[in-house]
Amino acid sequence: MRSKLLVCAALAALAVSSCKKNDSVNPSATTNTSGADMSYQLTTTNPTAEMRTTAGANLQWTSGYANPSVVKFEAQKGGTEIEYKSTNTAQIDLMSPVAVSFGGFTIPSGTYDKIELKIDLDKNGQNPAMELDGQYSNGTTTFPVQLIITDFMELQTEQTNVTITDNTSFTAVTVLDLSTITAGISETMLLSAKLTNGTLIISSGSNRMIYNMVLDNFRNHRHHCMFEHLDKGKK
Repeated sequence: MRSKLLVCAALAALAVSSCKKNDSVNPSATTNTSGADMSYQLTTTNPTAEMRTTAGANLQWTSGYANPSVVKFEAQKGGTEIEYKSTNTAQIDLMSPVAVSFGGFTIPSGTYDKIELKIDLDKNGQNPAMELDGQYSNGTTTFPVQLIITDFMELQTEQTNVTITDNTSFTAVTVLDLSTITAGISETMLLSAKLTNGTLIISSGSNRMIYNMVLDNFRNHRHHCMFEHLDKGKK
């Protein structure tokens, strides 16, 4: 039996640690035998953004990836602040038809006054925090577009009065709405932007004004997030 509870922003991890804020590390927190098993996914939706000034003009994203470095679960329960942190080195295919779950730890059961989930996206070696590749077209003009985000980004959301029960598992799914990341960017701005070998590159070093607008849209937009819930032992 599945149900979905709107709540979070999430993504995942391999090495898990937990602690109480302003307290020592609690080594038993990651080895709880009761509570809810948590895992994470990051996906995208609405890869095509329609441009308003010309009928049929659009920017369509066709591929992309992200490099989450840390995911944090922060909660307040009975006056106590609890934090779980996971690190991640795996790259996420944002366009994969089957989302891959990452990481996982056990969240103690109970009612939480407030839950915050934070995802840190950052460079991983030579790979940017996020890259999206696509194409702009207005019927007469067509050119490839590449978005390269090298700045650190933290995506977060919160929910109040969340109840976690024993013998359940949750997948925290964050869905990035790609149609919103170009909000405020006009067709004129794209057509007048600098092309590099025929490609519109949006990065910290190329078309910086558009790049900053995209960053603001990513950081300020409330992305759709949910918990997918499954009772342990049930299919």
